[in-house]
Amino acid sequence: MLDAINIKEKYKIFSSPTVEVEHRTAHQADHAVLNLYETRRYAYQYDLQFDNPVIVSMIQGRKVMHLKKQDPFEFLPGQSIVMPASELMHIDFPEASAELPTQCLALEISEGFVWDTLAWLNEYFPKLDNGEWAWSKDNFALLNDKPVQQNLNALIRVMVDNDFGKQLKASNTTRELIVSLMQTQARYYLLENMDKLSTKNRLAHVVKYIRQNLHRPLSADYLASQACLSRAQFFRAFQRELGETPVRFINQERLAKAKKLMQFGHLSATEACYESGFSSVNYFSRVFRQFEGISPTEWKQGLMH
Repeated sequence: MLDAINIKEKYKIFSSPTVEVEHRTAHQADHAVLNLYETRRYAYQYDLQFDNPVIVSMIQGRKVMHLKKQDPFEFLPGQSIVMPASELMHIDFPEASAELPTQCLALEISEGFVWDTLAWLNEYFPKLDNGEWAWSKDNFALLNDKPVQQNLNALIRVMVDNDFGKQLKASNTTRELIVSLMQTQARYYLLENMDKLSTKNRLAHVVKYIRQNLHRPLSADYLASQACLSRAQFFRAFQRELGETPVRFINQERLAKAKKLMQFGHLSATEACYESGFSSVNYFSRVFRQFEGISPTEWKQGLMH
């Protein structure tokens, strides 16, 4: 999630409220405006619109968002929405109060800066199979992964302070944020449309193969051959478009399967380990702790309470 606002530092980030609903504080850079909003009472159907592409992220509290072509949904800390220019949103604030105001940010980025960043990505880090990096014409809601979260927090610090070199640092951090959002969006689209894409997209084909063969050994060399790429090309393309290494992705998929087997199949941790494709109990436990923070046995015991 975004870092909580330090009360001692709040005066640097938010100006003194002049309105109770979506009081706006703006921090300017050459290429973007960081808008910070604070709402101090409940309100419904508040309209908000930006002329440029925008990234909206929650800091504190809860909103209900009403966006085009979507059912209303809760918008919570740890979530962001990537939106095209001129998209109208209607917002409810069911819980905002003076004691616990709702806070969010909206980073409005000039269209030229977005297109330049995407052109650079397409030239130097092209996607496989004639795909292109592109800012979606539709709203895209996502959970902030680690790179998105880190870039958003860094951008707040850079945009709020007026240090020497602010413009350069803000420009670089915004580009990093755009790249991490494009990766997140590409990953989501590929995983959600895997079956449809698997006949024409090599990474989708590999992901489908991985999911269908978790119980088998999955060597990097064999997966690269499935994608008709060298090992090095495969690793670069996989990490570029899915945001992580093939090994980490396989471990996450096996871990998800093992948790389902323990929860719904009532298998022991050892049984789930081998059924989901892990080669040893020690490695399974190490991976489980890496992602969950506890051992498989402790996690299974927690289901019983």
